[in-house]
Amino acid sequence: MHDLVDSRRLQAATTEDFKAVVEKHMSQAMDLDGNHRMDWFFNQYVYGTKLPAYHFEGQVTQNGDAASLHFKLVQSGVSDGFKMLVPIYLEFADGKVAHLGTVNITGSTTMERTLPLSKLPSPVKRVSINYYYDVLATEN
Repeated sequence: MHDLVDSRRLQAATTEDFKAVVEKHMSQAMDLDGNHRMDWFFNQYVYGTKLPAYHFEGQVTQNGDAASLHFKLVQSGVSDGFKMLVPIYLEFADGKVAHLGTVNITGSTTMERTLPLSKLPSPVKRVSINYYYDVLATEN
């Protein structure tokens, strides 16, 4: 945002100006189309009207020092080409929350995976998505 403000100081900024700054600073993880453009996001959330709904079930299984996460993620209410990076969080017994990573999901679909986890600092109380409301979605 600082870059947008600095580059457009005392001038009107357009959506395309904002998009250009986002693309200038985007991370590799945000490049879902592999073209260093944020068209996928702007077409869905700025120019489009669909909002995804999510259903998530996740469970961490501890086996000695090793652990694994099994999850099922459902994205619905969107077109076949709708793409999103959905954040997964671990809430620990001590109340701390950690961002585990993101899942790239496309279309109205269900994804089910089991992932190995590195040693955890404390027992997991809950696994969730969108803990900080990082993704604009309908309540589900």
